[in-house]
Amino acid sequence: MVTSLIVQALWLALAVTVSGVLHMVVVKKDLFSALRVPIDGGRTVGGERLFGDNKTWRGVVFMVAATALLGAVQGLAGGTWAASAGIAPMDFGAWGLASGALAQATGYALVNAVLGLGYVVGELPNSFAKRRLNITPGKTDGGLTGKLFLVIDQADSVIAALVIGALLFGWSLAFVLVGIGTLTLLHLAFNFVLYVVKVRKNF
Repeated sequence: MVTSLIVQALWLALAVTVSGVLHMVVVKKDLFSALRVPIDGGRTVGGERLFGDNKTWRGVVFMVAATALLGAVQGLAGGTWAASAGIAPMDFGAWGLASGALAQATGYALVNAVLGLGYVVGELPNSFAKRRLNITPGKTDGGLTGKLFLVIDQADSVIAALVIGALLFGWSLAFVLVGIGTLTLLHLAFNFVLYVVKVRKNF
C-alpha cells in the first residue's frame, strides 16, 4: 500500500521536479528577465518586504507553463502506461476526457499546471516569515531557526501543491501524507546535489 503510494507520488511529481530544476537554471542564467518583477511589487508590512525580490512573476509564469508543458509530454508518452500500471494520479475519464494519448496529455497538463502553481504559492508564507525574521532572501539563518527553515524550505511547496491538488482532484489523505514525506525527502536530495554541482548557491 505505502510502496504503491510512494511510486504514485514520484510519478506525479516528475514534471514539477524537472521544472523546479529548470527554474533554477533560468534564475542562474537570468533568462526571461522581463518577468523578473517581484510579486509583492515592493510593498512592505511593518517596514519589511512582503516576500522580497526573489519571489517574482517569472517564477509563477515559468513554473505553471513548464509543468503544464512537461506534464503534457509525460501524459502523451506514459499516461496510458501509468493508468494500466495503477500509478496514474487520477482517472481522466471521469473528467469526460476520451481515452487515449491526447486525453492523457490534456489531463496531465491540467494537473501539473495546478501543481506548478501550488509549488510557487507554497513558498510565499515561508518568504513572508523570513522577511519578518530578517533572514536574507535565498538563505537560512544559523542555529535552531536555520534548521527549522531548512526543513520548511523543502516541504512548503510540496505541502501546498499536494493539498491544493487534493482539494481540486480528490486525492486521498493517505496519498497526500505519503507524498509529502516522500517528495520532501526528494526535494532535499535534489537540492543537495544541485548545491554540490554549484547550481544552487545555498543548500
